[in-house]
Amino acid sequence: MGAATIAATREPAQWRLKVTFWLDVTLLVSICALQTVRFTGLVLHEWLGLALVGMVLAHLLLAWSWIASQSRRFFTLQSIRARINYLLNLSLFAAVTAVIFSGILISQKAIPTLTHTKAAPHMDWRWDTLHNQFSTAVVMLVGFHLAINWEWALAAGEKIFHRFQERAR
Repeated sequence: MGAATIAATREPAQWRLKVTFWLDVTLLVSICALQTVRFTGLVLHEWLGLALVGMVLAHLLLAWSWIASQSRRFFTLQSIRARINYLLNLSLFAAVTAVIFSGILISQKAIPTLTHTKAAPHMDWRWDTLHNQFSTAVVMLVGFHLAINWEWALAAGEKIFHRFQERAR
C-alpha cells in the first residue's frame, strides 16, 4: 500500500474526528451557556436550545456505530467501565430529551414564532420546574460523560491541534 493510499484511507477518519471533536466542544459550550437564561437572554436561550436538537442528533449519528455495538454487547461479558459508560450515555440522552421536550412546552419566544401562535400568558410552573431539574441533571451527567471520556477528548485534541501545529510550520 502506497503513501497516497494510506493518506486517502486516513482522511475520512481525520474528518470524522475533527467534526466529532468540534461538535462535542460546541455542545459543551452550548450546554454551559444555556444554564443561565440571564446570560443569554430568553430569545437566544430558546433558539440555542432548539439548535441543541440538531447538535444532539448529529452527535448520535456520528456515534451510532459505538451505540449499536455497545447495545448489542451490553448483556455480554464487559468491563464495569463499559457498562457504566453505556448507562451514563443512556441517562444523558433521556435527560437531554426531557430538557428539550419541556423547553418546547414552556417556550415563550421560539416555538410561538415557529408556529405563528401566541405564547401562553402564564408559564406552567410544573413544566418549568421539570425543565430546570432535568437541566441540572444534564449538567451533572455531562460532567460525568466528559470525565469518563476524558482520555478520548485529550487524544482527539492532541491529534487535531498537533496537525494545526504541523501546518503552521
